[in-house]
Amino acid sequence: MGVGRPEKKWYLELSEHLGTAYLGYEFARGTEQEVDFLYSALSVTPGSRLLDVGTGPGRHAIEFARRGVQVVGIDISSKFLGAARSAASETGVAVSFFEMDALELPFEDEFDVVISICEGAFGLGLDDLAILRGITRALKPGGHAAVAAPNTFYVLDQLADPDEFDPVSSVLRRTVPGVPGEDGSRKDQVMWNSCYTPRELEWIANGAGLDPEVVIGTNPGAFAGDVPTREHPELLLLARRPAQAR
Repeated sequence: MGVGRPEKKWYLELSEHLGTAYLGYEFARGTEQEVDFLYSALSVTPGSRLLDVGTGPGRHAIEFARRGVQVVGIDISSKFLGAARSAASETGVAVSFFEMDALELPFEDEFDVVISICEGAFGLGLDDLAILRGITRALKPGGHAAVAAPNTFYVLDQLADPDEFDPVSSVLRRTVPGVPGEDGSRKDQVMWNSCYTPRELEWIANGAGLDPEVVIGTNPGAFAGDVPTREHPELLLLARRPAQAR
């Protein structure tokens, strides 16, 4: 039996439940190190324009803004965006946050850098190619992108129930019991992820009009230029929009 297909906005229920509790998870505590790496790897400079697709509570967007970057963060969750705006205000930085579907990005040739990391929008079992094409359009020619996705090999090694993974679509559907929410309540949550191998990430990048530069293996809070292995929970694609049309 296959895992089925997720609803287009399945993660809205999850984000409404989580709210600021999202920031208490271990994987969300390495923001500064992750931005350190991305700042260098994507040739970011003060004054660069950066789009964070699936910004969530805004942790990466705010950290980039602290370094003088002009940041726009988009997310479909009003709950997450409320938390992001509050955090930006408390930090004393200016970030433009907009409620927006990553499948319907309206930007064209506007940004030096676009990121979609830590399962913010890409890799949620949806139309990843459409999201990546929107990212390509949003970039200025020659601009840089960073896109993260779950590592197929890690997922398969950790799989508790074979029925949770569809080998045709490479989509993982799992039920996580007792997820703690912002109000202290706990709920079982169904989560979906589209998983990738390094080669597949390069292929989808090409299909979206990007030039892939490298795919690395990552752990939360420990981004580096690691060759992907089965031990890395996520893969990080670093790519560029061609300076001239192909």
